[in-house]
Amino acid sequence: MTATSIPPFHVLGLSKAKGNGNLFVSNKGQAVTSGIFHIDMNVHFDPAVDSYPAGTLSIQTDLGDGGKGIFKASTIEFLNSYNKHDPTIYLTGQCQPDEGTATADICRYWVMVVNNTKNNHRSPDIVGFCIQDGNGKRIAYGSGF
Repeated sequence: MTATSIPPFHVLGLSKAKGNGNLFVSNKGQAVTSGIFHIDMNVHFDPAVDSYPAGTLSIQTDLGDGGKGIFKASTIEFLNSYNKHDPTIYLTGQCQPDEGTATADICRYWVMVVNNTKNNHRSPDIVGFCIQDGNGKRIAYGSGF
């Protein structure tokens, strides 16, 4: 299996995001999984005052084709956002699984959130994530609205 590789933007930008939610992915629910992932984030970066991005991120996964557990960001290495009408934020960094989560000791994450409801209540928000182990092997991933 080839490792997943998602190229990041390389410039940090003024960004701030706070929120949480459960996302149900119907084709990832099975007899022993709910098909739901939960994300909770409070992240920020202001180049005028911050040396590095900061905040908290937690992703809880219960999807049929990946690791089940809770993954918390230990670093936020990249944070950038853009768009006025459908604000979109990307963040990447290192994460650690909570105790009891059967997976690698150290992992990396990638998250994208699109706020489509800010100005248009007809389109749903979109959240996508990918978690990999130190060798680039995908542990968990999903996207939904």
